[in-house]
Amino acid sequence: MLAEKIIGPLPVEIGEITTDFLNTALSERFPGVVISNFKIDEAHHGFSTVLRVHLEADEASHAAGLPPTIMLKGGFEDASRARGRDFTFLSLEMEYHAYKMLPELGLNMPEVFFQAVDPERAQMIILMEDLMLRKVIFGHGLRPHSPEQVKRRITALAEFHSKTWGSPELNPGGKYSVLPSNGATMFVDYLEHAGYDQAEWERYIAKPRGMACPVKFHDRDWLVRLMKYAGKLSDELPNCIVHGDTHLGNLYEEEDGTPGFFDSLARREAGIMEVTYHICNALDPIDRRKHDRDLIAHYRSELARHGVAVPSLADMMHQYSAFLILNYVTFIVNEPTYQTEAFNTAHAVRAAIAMMDHNSYDLV
Repeated sequence: MLAEKIIGPLPVEIGEITTDFLNTALSERFPGVVISNFKIDEAHHGFSTVLRVHLEADEASHAAGLPPTIMLKGGFEDASRARGRDFTFLSLEMEYHAYKMLPELGLNMPEVFFQAVDPERAQMIILMEDLMLRKVIFGHGLRPHSPEQVKRRITALAEFHSKTWGSPELNPGGKYSVLPSNGATMFVDYLEHAGYDQAEWERYIAKPRGMACPVKFHDRDWLVRLMKYAGKLSDELPNCIVHGDTHLGNLYEEEDGTPGFFDSLARREAGIMEVTYHICNALDPIDRRKHDRDLIAHYRSELARHGVAVPSLADMMHQYSAFLILNYVTFIVNEPTYQTEAFNTAHAVRAAIAMMDHNSYDLV
């Protein structure tokens, strides 16, 4: 059984991680575990921190299934906390809930050994399997995937989305109501309440990511209007649970090509918002231009195959056009401590080209 909470506060500094903490956290998944020492082999910094932890344990612990290494994820980044305690903890909570809910709904994700949140310290800790121990292939945002790979992933997303499509469990008091709603609306709130005034916006637009995009997309007022339109549109459509951040850096493939997902920001919104985000981020613009309509049609047919009453393809393409703004704003204001400038620029430009192709600018 997966442990969901631990006695005592969660560590908020890497130096607070101890063998006692690891033994306690892992003891429910691996009864009798005795970790005598550990070493952090790698540290990956972004919005949160991912540590690859080598475990020194007795033979009985490893015989009981304890792996030699695990991945430890938590909110250890000062830059993220500086953007606002409530926003940071909300994002950490979204991932905490994702690892509880999404695998139950059929999304292929790493095995989790322990997860907990600590509201008082605005912290989340997840201990999960080290995928490097298996022959998975990790995605990378600067290496676009083929249309065939994206189609296979959309097949998986359609099945996943169909399981909560329009479900009453998304409503207040329902099983999934704990998840926040609508990434577009959340982003507008973030821009308005986390310090992204006009001066801050212009600071990001002046970076290579902004300068590489059309000047008319530099208009913050237009962007907020389109984000609000996208949020309203998402609220009006049937919602479902989404992974929430399906750029290639959060994805992997099993040895047989089966899509895998991690680093989720699970929430409730229109499923096509997630598919839009993935198509635009995962494909080279030339491939995206040739295949995005066919991929949306594939998503539509897969939803129908799973019993969803789907809108027309023309309506879904309108939604696609509107929801491209989430791709653009995500990487225009993405903190340079979260992703490199090359990463942010490539993704912002992919979104800008798609918005030009689909006339997103004139929707509002």
